[in-house]
Amino acid sequence: MLHLTDIQLQDNKTFLAMLNHVLNVDGFYFSTTYDLTHTLQRLSNTSPEFQEMSLLERADQRFVWNGHLLRELSAQPEVHRFALPVLHGFITMHSCSINGKYFDWILISRRSCFRAGVRYYVRGIDSEGHAANFVETEQIVHYNGSKASFVQTRGSIPVFWSQRPNLKYKPLPQISKVANHMDGFQRHFDSQVIIYGKQVIINLINQKGSEKPLEQTFATMVSSLGSGMMRYIAFDFHKECKNMRWDRLSILLDQVAEMQDELRD
Repeated sequence: MLHLTDIQLQDNKTFLAMLNHVLNVDGFYFSTTYDLTHTLQRLSNTSPEFQEMSLLERADQRFVWNGHLLRELSAQPEVHRFALPVLHGFITMHSCSINGKYFDWILISRRSCFRAGVRYYVRGIDSEGHAANFVETEQIVHYNGSKASFVQTRGSIPVFWSQRPNLKYKPLPQISKVANHMDGFQRHFDSQVIIYGKQVIINLINQKGSEKPLEQTFATMVSSLGSGMMRYIAFDFHKECKNMRWDRLSILLDQVAEMQDELRD
């Protein structure tokens, strides 16, 4: 590298530091054989043609964190087997036993690459309906040759709002007064219903204080949308479970129990 100028050497050092930083971030996963970007539920309902596709071709782009790097390779089928989608999130697998029955339990959390960011700086949705810090979490149980999958998603409240950091311990949420909330909200849940089917929406934020307007706006949006594919439940987690009263989560569980049975279909 003797041919590089001092400025170029410094730039190169900066770029290498950036690359090393990314490579040292926890939570990146890839597989050469299993499609990590799709849930077991989606994979079980695919066509033979889909199964023949490479991992690059069939990947769910919401969860492909190296999508920009792979873009040019997508037009070169001969290198597809080397071009593997990289997932960001969390994966763990355990062999378990309950009442003498042995099974494998797998947890996969997939973080969307759309509208990702740190707390406070990235909130709400964008014009395409992408919720900030959206995560799809799947639990898989493999028992005696059979497999079961349960999928949940989480994300920032899907309206246009912000919570910019300042000198306050907890900055006040600011709901946009000019944005078309219903447009982004409907885009978000249209996508949710297409991908996941019926929705049980659980809102755990405070129903008083600075978060009250957010809860009210969320409830109003759900009511205005009037979709039979969505059911909304507001549960003030901090109020109901204060002083470590985790047993009071049974109140929420009782509310969703009947709907969970419906979702089994």
